[in-house]
Order: sequence, then structure tokens, then C-alpha cells
Amino acid sequence: MARKGRPRRRTLKTDPYLGFAVFAAAGVATWSLDQLLRLTLLWVVLFVFALVYASGRRMQFSYGYSDLARGAVAGLLMAGPMLLAGTSFLLGTSQRLFPAQNTLALLWGVVLLMPAVEALYFRGFVQEERGLWASVLLYAGAGVVYFLRATWDEHLPVLAVLVGGMGLLGFVYGYLRAMYGLAASATCQAVVHCVLFLVPHLIQGLAGP
Repeated sequence: MARKGRPRRRTLKTDPYLGFAVFAAAGVATWSLDQLLRLTLLWVVLFVFALVYASGRRMQFSYGYSDLARGAVAGLLMAGPMLLAGTSFLLGTSQRLFPAQNTLALLWGVVLLMPAVEALYFRGFVQEERGLWASVLLYAGAGVVYFLRATWDEHLPVLAVLVGGMGLLGFVYGYLRAMYGLAASATCQAVVHCVLFLVPHLIQGLAGP
């Protein structure tokens, strides 16, 4: 009597470009919402597509402390000079893009949640399926979806800087993912976000009114 094998898990088919199109459409649909709520909903869209991609696949997520250290050092090397050169500019940009009520909300949303979700989608899904350059271009395009509403008036030059910066950072994140794994890439992004968007608030708090 033949032994019955274990049933194969069905893998849901999806495409990273389709996922990004839905993400962009969600950006338009949530245009009038509060910025933080809007960003949260957009992260949910990316996370859902990452989960759909991962369904039925054996995703290996192993890392060593050296990988995390490489990511953290790379993040500090990139973001540290920017912090020293323009703390006040970074503070104003952070307040406009991520109008959190307190630093704890900023820590949770921008430093922890955002890097994790974007690492899963752009480096774990797009880069795996379409390669490094596709992940870089879509990540830079996400900057338009995220921040066009917040920079719609006289701050459009800031949007151009953000999109260009996200493209450069996306290349570094993608390189780290290819060389040292997803954890190193996500750690680097978390450190960059911490230095660029959270530390200016802490400096302002220490400096006082």
C-alpha cells in the first residue's frame, strides 16, 4: 500500500509590480487622512503583500550578531554625518513627515515598524523576485507615495531630496541584504531612521525650550 505523502502547501501567486500598484492606489485613496494613520495603512498594504509572497514558501531568516553589527555600523556611517551637518533641518523634516505626538510613537512607527515592513517587502520580496535595481527604484518611488501629500505645497524640493536619498539608501540596504542577509539590511535602516528622525527630537528635548 503506497504511503500518502504530505500535502503540498499552496503558494499564492503575486507580482511585486502589482503589489506596488496597489500600494500607490492606496496612497491616493488615503490622501485626506491624518498623515500617521495614512502611513500606517500603507505599511499594512506592504506587509500584506509580503505575507502573500511568503505563503507556502520556506523562508530562512538566520543571522549572526556580526551581521547585525555590520548593518548598525553602516547605518551610523551614513546617517551620522547628516545629523552633524543639519540637525535643525532633520528636525523640521521629521516633524513634517512624521507628526507623532511623542518620541515613543516615533520610535515604534518610524524606527521599528517601518524598517521591518519595508525590509520584508522591498528586500525580501521585490529584490528576491526582480533583483536589486527593481527594489531600489520601487523604494525610491515609495517616497513619492509616502510624502507627496506632506510636501505638496512649497516643500516639493524637499520631496525631490527625499526620493533621491531613498534611492541611494535603498541601494545600500539592498547591497547589505545580498551580502549579509535581511537582518543586516533591516538593522541598517532602523539605525538610519533613528539617527535622522528620532535623535533630532531627543537633542531638542535635551536642549530645552
